[in-house]
Amino acid sequence: MGKLAMRRRTLVSVSTFFLSIGSLAQAEISPDQPSNTQPSGPAASPPEPKGTPQPTSSRAIRKPVALSTPVPPLQGKWDPAEVVLLLVITSEGTVSQAEIVSGSEPFTTAALAASASWTFEPAYRENQAVASKIHFLLTFKPRPAPSTTKSSPTQSGSKKTEQESTPAPVSEAQGQALQEVTVFGKLPDPSSTSLTRGEVRNLAGAFDDPLRAIEVMPGVTPIASGLPLFFIRGAPPGNVGYFIDGIRIPLLYHAFLGPSVIHPAFIDAVTLNPGPIPTRYGRFAGATVEAEMASPSGAARAEASIRLLDAGAFVETPFAQGRGYAMLGGRYSYTGLLVSAFSPGQRVEYWDYQGLFGYALTKKDEVSVLSLGAYDYIGSDGEVLGGTEFHRIDLRWNHKFSQSSEARWAATWGRDRTRSDSGYISDNLLGTRVTFEHRRADFILRTGADFNVDKYDMEIDAAISEPEIYEELFPPRTDMSGGAYADIVIFPGKRIQLTPGVRTDVFSSLGQTRISFDPRIFAEFQLTPSLKAIHALGVAHQTPNFVPSIPGAQVAGLEGGLQQSLHASTKYEALLPLKLTGSIAFFINGTKNMTDPIGLGQSLSIDENSAEQRSLGRAAGMEIYIKRPLTRNLGGLLSYTLSKTLRSLNQITTAPGYDRPHVLNGALTYDFGFHIRASAKGSIASGIPGRETTEHGFIYNQSRSFPYMRLDLKLAKRWYVSENFFWGAHVEVLNATHTPSVARRTCKTDGCTNEGTAPITFPSLGIEANWR
Repeated sequence: MGKLAMRRRTLVSVSTFFLSIGSLAQAEISPDQPSNTQPSGPAASPPEPKGTPQPTSSRAIRKPVALSTPVPPLQGKWDPAEVVLLLVITSEGTVSQAEIVSGSEPFTTAALAASASWTFEPAYRENQAVASKIHFLLTFKPRPAPSTTKSSPTQSGSKKTEQESTPAPVSEAQGQALQEVTVFGKLPDPSSTSLTRGEVRNLAGAFDDPLRAIEVMPGVTPIASGLPLFFIRGAPPGNVGYFIDGIRIPLLYHAFLGPSVIHPAFIDAVTLNPGPIPTRYGRFAGATVEAEMASPSGAARAEASIRLLDAGAFVETPFAQGRGYAMLGGRYSYTGLLVSAFSPGQRVEYWDYQGLFGYALTKKDEVSVLSLGAYDYIGSDGEVLGGTEFHRIDLRWNHKFSQSSEARWAATWGRDRTRSDSGYISDNLLGTRVTFEHRRADFILRTGADFNVDKYDMEIDAAISEPEIYEELFPPRTDMSGGAYADIVIFPGKRIQLTPGVRTDVFSSLGQTRISFDPRIFAEFQLTPSLKAIHALGVAHQTPNFVPSIPGAQVAGLEGGLQQSLHASTKYEALLPLKLTGSIAFFINGTKNMTDPIGLGQSLSIDENSAEQRSLGRAAGMEIYIKRPLTRNLGGLLSYTLSKTLRSLNQITTAPGYDRPHVLNGALTYDFGFHIRASAKGSIASGIPGRETTEHGFIYNQSRSFPYMRLDLKLAKRWYVSENFFWGAHVEVLNATHTPSVARRTCKTDGCTNEGTAPITFPSLGIEANWR
């Protein structure tokens, strides 16, 4: 929850916020030429003439593989028959849609009924599970009948043995995927790391929330156990941007141990861009996190869950003969009932909502509206201790000029608000954006522009002394920003993919204006069929903001200029045996005019002087990432980050207060059969450095605290009642080792003292139901 503390030296205490209770691309895969995969629109473009250069990203595409496709035998005597189904396979490997292409009764009915329970190894593009569409052939053949013998007497008294062949009583089916496969999903960003919802469901400690997967990705450094704030490749939390389907939002998690503000059914995958960030993202000098919206399945389905802290539901239904769709979801916490039972007078609650409605006006035009929001509150006996909320309404119009060209125009309204017992700050925003993409065999052109107006307001209790201090940081005002970008994905050869791009942004606040120019380039080289090299270099700019995840809290003015960062990285990705994928990456970056009071003060408290602290931030390191898909019977991942981070301010050069040179995450999940799955996730990281006070400021060069450690466990079981319905139960424990976290380490001549949070161990029991 949020609290705007009205004191001169501590303006906002971030610790109270958290420690209180579009467009699609697809590829046609030819089995004899798997490297000639072409990203295209929702319908594949016509095949290019022989000799036309093709994109190389197809080398990282794997077609879906059938794991279990049983069909109950048909009773009776039947002639051999064939049925062809058109299947849509989700990124989790289940069948979301099935249509009859050819066949006759009763085989077509039997095939459709059986397909609902089939499972596949999903298709993969660039090591990320994606949805796909395949033609699947079922061949029904009579089961061979066993031979029987019958003895009959002869006139001589001897027995005559004759062989009888009885009609086959049943027919059995054998299935196989046909040659043509359509793989859905946008062209992956070169330097990104992604996990799908299906994988995160099997990740202990994530509570089935895809957004909680960020903490196990390489390059991510935690602050404290359970606290959903991270340094990413040295970038402070305030320099990390959050997006949902291209919409900027202020935070990803509710305050209570960090459940996400979006129902998991709305999320297909979560992608981390640690830097350089893709050209379409601007106004953030660090990293970006994007939740990719799940596409409508085209069929009615529903989900529901009940956990210790909240209950959630999701429903989807098509309408107007399939031309329209509606998706609704949300969660509500009944923590207030639990808290009030143990602590009368206390009030704690949170909720969120999401709605997506779309309608196809024509074959080329679709309109849709996405609405979402989240709310958190904590209070005591009529006193507001803290509260945050945000809301978004996004109107979109998608237009296809052709099978290879499409555009989106969108308009967004939003409201962000943070409250405390001393007042509130808020932001009412209006924005518009347009994107355009044109795909050819040898290049993909992507352009876009956006413009935003933010009207900030603040109300301070009349009893607060020296209100001018707060008005200086967060005065009522109207800020404007706008930008445009363009990049082009070029395929000069079968083994090379280049993506040069540039964006420019204009910032305006309190009569001050700044302009940024950010060139970026990404290059992929397919060194061998199983080894790829990715190089990236980019520039990014951001306004001076140091308040992470507090809606409406944006520092006013552009005094001191923009934050300016330069990122460079090199990454090698390899396909390994046993369905393993691995990568090793090296990165280096620097940020001028960085605002990082959290790192410089080793504290989640900030004051009115924080805006004046501008440092030079630098980071360099290595990342190792090995993964076996978590959707397999045996899956797991291992991520390790080795980094060196520095801050230079005036006469001080020091590591930041939350520098952790070594961060190791490991996860393992196993299906024991009978739909029982267990998983464990462990994290260990270097302790934070000790803080020494000097006449120029804090220096973090003393001995480190004990390491950051955490072990999460999960056990889940599902019961399939029918081919269209299952329910399940799980037990999950966050920080099963009951390990405390150190948030500050102060060193003096007589030794060092640790300050931090008490051990937070959070068990969770949950029940889920799924109908489709």
